[in-house]
Amino acid sequence: MDIETSNDPEAFSEFENTGWNEISVAYELQFGPLTSQSTSTVVEAAQVESGTRFLDVCTGPGMLAEEAAKIGADVSGLDFSEEALAIARRNVPGATFHQGDAQELPFDENSFDSVVCGFGIIHVPDPQKALREMYRVLKPGGRIALSVWEAPGPSNGFGLLYGSIKAHGDLSVPLPHGPDFFQFSDETRLSNLLESSGFNDVSVKTAEQFWNFEEPSELVSCITDSTVRARGLLSAQTEANRQSIIEAVISGLEKFRVDVGKYKVPMHALVGSGSK
Repeated sequence: MDIETSNDPEAFSEFENTGWNEISVAYELQFGPLTSQSTSTVVEAAQVESGTRFLDVCTGPGMLAEEAAKIGADVSGLDFSEEALAIARRNVPGATFHQGDAQELPFDENSFDSVVCGFGIIHVPDPQKALREMYRVLKPGGRIALSVWEAPGPSNGFGLLYGSIKAHGDLSVPLPHGPDFFQFSDETRLSNLLESSGFNDVSVKTAEQFWNFEEPSELVSCITDSTVRARGLLSAQTEANRQSIIEAVISGLEKFRVDVGKYKVPMHALVGSGSK
């Protein structure tokens, strides 16, 4: 399986780390209500129970760590962003959090019963290297679970956003090169990633998630205030193109209106899991 990696991993890592330190507070407030809709699916796929030694890689605000802690797991988390870790420590005070690189986990092999990664594998320069590290620290018979976004399409929010950029802007503006954000966004690709990293008993399921808004401008604010790559992509557009993109997004949200002042935008996740 061909897996895209960054052709400038140092620049990409710096771009991601700087971005997450800037937007972690906004991410928790704006994306947290969305991505928390799949936390139980991820934790269940990792077969977490009371007493499970649990590792949350790319923990962000600690939503998966918090879900596992509620079950009674022995929770550890890791992220490269100090700002994200400060939020996670506040949200899950009983867990142990580490600053570090998902591609070089600071743990001994065979240390954890369950390892999870919520939407994090799409933010590292070398996804398979990160998966092999997760495999290394997982105990034999242990289970991994990770989530990625569903591929952009006409019926979801990312399809509306990237379709608007393609129609009214430039998708090839110069940003530090990172792997394709959606390269694992179908069942076959996600299954192949896990299998090629050594996991067996692999399965993939869809976890439904919805952005709920009262004003169309709220979706634009979520993108500009609480994402890294999408925000960078919008910021790099000309002012005229950026305004056209925003207008197209706001106009396109009308098909997701479910009532007066209520918008429900599908933003589903794929959850892949496997055993060591």
